[in-house]
Amino acid sequence: ARDVALAAVPWLDEEQRGQLAQRENVPDALLAMIAAELAQARRAGTLDSILYVQLEERLHAMSSIQAGCERILTTPLPFAYTLLLHRCAWMFCVLLPFGLASSLGWATPVLSAVLAYAFFGLDQLGEEMEDPFGLEPNDLPLDALVRTIEIDQLDALGERPLPAPLLPQGYLLQ
Repeated sequence: ARDVALAAVPWLDEEQRGQLAQRENVPDALLAMIAAELAQARRAGTLDSILYVQLEERLHAMSSIQAGCERILTTPLPFAYTLLLHRCAWMFCVLLPFGLASSLGWATPVLSAVLAYAFFGLDQLGEEMEDPFGLEPNDLPLDALVRTIEIDQLDALGERPLPAPLLPQGYLLQ
């Protein structure tokens, strides 16, 4: 949560930084601050009603997405599920050669190895997907996603120049 607060610092004044430091859920606090600024701009007449509605709809969509991501992050995959998948893959791969030996002969070890590679690869893929948020190579490219949102929001506000989208570095989009 503190990393999120640090990432937001360039766009916040001292008062907002203080408010953010007091909140446990930093992304939710940031969305609330944005909503308050939009409402204030609408009341002051610096934001027309059509643009306000568009920005409010986008803010609502971001809030829904943020809530979904929090559920993904905080809902652990039951250990029994992971254990069952892992043990089933092991049992299948250990018993498979006995079932194939009579029909495949000497090709049994090769086919068994290929199938074991596929099953254990799927098992590992399941473990990787348990926590999609982070900085590992297989995690979601959150910085690039946030940059896209930033570009879209600045474009909707008519701000120029727009920041450049983040591009893959070494085949990884971080």
